[in-house]
Amino acid sequence: MTHTLKVTVHEANHLEDVERFGKNDPYAQVSLNLKDKFIKTKTVKNAGKEAAWNQTLDLVNYNPQEHKELYVDILDEETGFDEPIAFVTIPLHQVLASPGHVTRARFNLRTVSGKEKGEILLTIAVLAPGQTEAAHPQSEVRGIVEESSEHQAHIKSLKRKESAGDAGTAALLIGAALGAKALHDASKDKAKVEREAQEKAKAENREY
Repeated sequence: MTHTLKVTVHEANHLEDVERFGKNDPYAQVSLNLKDKFIKTKTVKNAGKEAAWNQTLDLVNYNPQEHKELYVDILDEETGFDEPIAFVTIPLHQVLASPGHVTRARFNLRTVSGKEKGEILLTIAVLAPGQTEAAHPQSEVRGIVEESSEHQAHIKSLKRKESAGDAGTAALLIGAALGAKALHDASKDKAKVEREAQEKAKAENREY
């Protein structure tokens, strides 16, 4: 029987700055399976290294017997492919073991390279079928995280897509610049030919 996993994404602190110009525009996304679609929060524009969302996301097909981890990503919104900032894999046994099956905790984040940097504050609650309200967490705790090679591979694949997108955009810009230069040069050559023809015609007229 499926339950609902309610994930309230409160805030993230001390994030890695992935923007070359300006500040991070971060959003968070969560999933119970790396192969499934992630559910996203809103994007916080120009948040930089500190972001607050205070948004609740419902994962409605949670099965405690099947889903053992919660996968959380933080990405920087871009025009093309979004750039990953951090991620964390959260074992859900700590939520099931908490009073009322709800926990409010800070979890350490990892960067794309696997380095620990930053943290995210979440409230995670398990709602049984027919239950509409979660219990109130007793206090904030330090959350348990686990290392997941599959999750890191997922994050690295997002990074490769973003890097390839940047390279493609750069190639288009270079191509456009070269094309513009070629047109400019062709225009200059045409004008030069026309001037030489005019000068030749004037010289021939003077001879007669």
